[in-house]
Amino acid sequence: MRRLALAAGTALTLLAVSACTGDGQGSANVIAPGAPGESSSPATSEQIAALAEEQGHNAADVNYLVLMIEHHRQALEMADLVPDRHQREGIDSIADRIAAAQGPEITAMESWLEENVLGPARENPAYRNFCGLEGDGSHHGGDEDLPGCDLDVDHDDMPGMASDEEMEDLEAAEGDEFDRLFVELMTTHHEGAITMAEEVLANGHDRTVTRMANDVIAEQSADIARMEQILQDG
Repeated sequence: MRRLALAAGTALTLLAVSACTGDGQGSANVIAPGAPGESSSPATSEQIAALAEEQGHNAADVNYLVLMIEHHRQALEMADLVPDRHQREGIDSIADRIAAAQGPEITAMESWLEENVLGPARENPAYRNFCGLEGDGSHHGGDEDLPGCDLDVDHDDMPGMASDEEMEDLEAAEGDEFDRLFVELMTTHHEGAITMAEEVLANGHDRTVTRMANDVIAEQSADIARMEQILQDG
């Protein structure tokens, strides 16, 4: 199990309203209007969460990206083994396609989280303990000024992930044995990613995350078909 300390916030920079003080210093606060005759007050984390879910991302979007980043990283580890071990023509092309697609996708997903979750959390204390994920709000990172939510990223909770033993077997294999095991493990891995993408399409809100998920489905479905053809061609 890998534990990630995920700094928390909402997707909407529009919520991070900057209020200027008399000395010219800006402070980011989210204000909740009061009832008629009552003064406004800082919004609670629950109110921020409700606004974010209504207008931007929700927990499903954030959870999908955090888990898919880890999922992609294992695919890249598997692809890195190909050059020194494969035998069949075409396996190397599959590995190159995976690296070319999933490396940039990790960067894009990390950028989305920075822009829509981590950045707003750093800038606005009102975002503390809101990340759209399960968590107790405790922080285990090195910067005590960052709000955070703990997220356990467990390989067993992600469909298609290869076990440590399977990764060791793949690393030890060569030639045709490697090719067959690579196709078997990577096909299962891709099928798991497609399942995750289909789930966020059903449950997520954010349009960018939806586009990313559709890209995963299209790319990895094509890879599965290509790998099957390579084995059939002998």
